[in-house]
Amino acid sequence: MNKQQKTSLIIILIGLLLIVTIIYFFFLKGPRIPGQIINEPELPAGQLPIVEPDDETPGDRPRERTVYDISQEDEHQINQTDLAKISSIFAERLGSYSNQSNYSNYDDINIFMTASMRDWARGYVDKIRQDNPYDGNYYGITTWAISTEVKKFEDKPGTAEIIVNTQRREVSAVNGEEIYNQDLRLTFIKENNQWLVDGAYWLK
Repeated sequence: MNKQQKTSLIIILIGLLLIVTIIYFFFLKGPRIPGQIINEPELPAGQLPIVEPDDETPGDRPRERTVYDISQEDEHQINQTDLAKISSIFAERLGSYSNQSNYSNYDDINIFMTASMRDWARGYVDKIRQDNPYDGNYYGITTWAISTEVKKFEDKPGTAEIIVNTQRREVSAVNGEEIYNQDLRLTFIKENNQWLVDGAYWLK
C-alpha cells in the first residue's frame, strides 16, 4: 500500500467516525431543547411524582433561614433629639386643658414625671380647678408645640434642659378667644436609665 492509498484510507475512517458521531447525538440520543415539555406517565390520585435532583446551582438550593431576635439588639439610648420630641408632646399635653374635661390631660403625662413633679402637678391642677370651675361656661386652652431648643443635655450626670416654643389658644366665656405665643422650660433628670420631667416653667 503506497502513501497515497494510506492517506485516502485515513480520510475515509475520519469521515466514518464523524458520521457515526452525528447519528448518535442527533438520532439516537436526541437533542435537549430548552423548555421542552415531556409527557409524564399518569400517577394515581393523591400521589406526587418523585423528582430526582439534577445538578443544583447555588440559587436552587434551599437557603438557611436566619431568625431575627430583637432581644439581642442593644437597647436604644435616648439622645437629645429624642428628648426634644418628648418635650414637644409633653408641652402640648401640659398646656392643653379645659374645665369641661375636668383637666384630665395631666393623667396622660404622669408617666413622664418624677415623683416630685407629680406632686407639683396635682397641686397645680387643684388650683386651676378652683380658679376656673365648670359652671356651664366653657374655659380651656389648646397648646401647639412649634419648635424646641436643647439648652443642655448631659447623659452621664443625667440632666437636661429644653425650651419648647408654643402657640396657645385660650377660650373663655368672659374674655372670648385669645391666641398668643409662650415658651415652656422643661428640666429633666435621668432615673433608672429613664429621662423624666422634673420641672416645668411657663415663661412670660
